[in-house]
Amino acid sequence: MRNIRHKQVRQDRKRRKMVFLTVVALLSIYLTLNLLLGESSLKKYIDLKSTRDMILAENLQFENQKEDVTNELETIKKNPQMIEGVAREYGFTKEGELIFKFDDNE
Repeated sequence: MRNIRHKQVRQDRKRRKMVFLTVVALLSIYLTLNLLLGESSLKKYIDLKSTRDMILAENLQFENQKEDVTNELETIKKNPQMIEGVAREYGFTKEGELIFKFDDNE
C-alpha cells in the first residue's frame, strides 16, 4: 500500500510540475508576443521615437529659418535702399511714379 501511495505522490508531483511549467511557458509566450506586437509594443515605441526625431529635426530647421528671416529683416530695416527694393518686388511704387506692364506673349 505504501508503494502505491508513494507512486501516486510522485505522479502528482510530476503532474503539478508539468502544469506549472506549461503555465510559465504560455505566460512567457504571451508576454513576449505582447511586448513585440501589442498596443504598447516595442515596434510602436521605435516608430514613435523615429517620428519624434523627425519632428525635432524639422523644428530645428524652422528655428534656423526663423533666425535667417530675423537677420534679413534687421538688415532690411537698417538699409533704406533694401526697403525700396523689397517694396518694388511686391509692386509698391513711389508717389507720382507710373508703372508700365507689358504682356510677354505679344
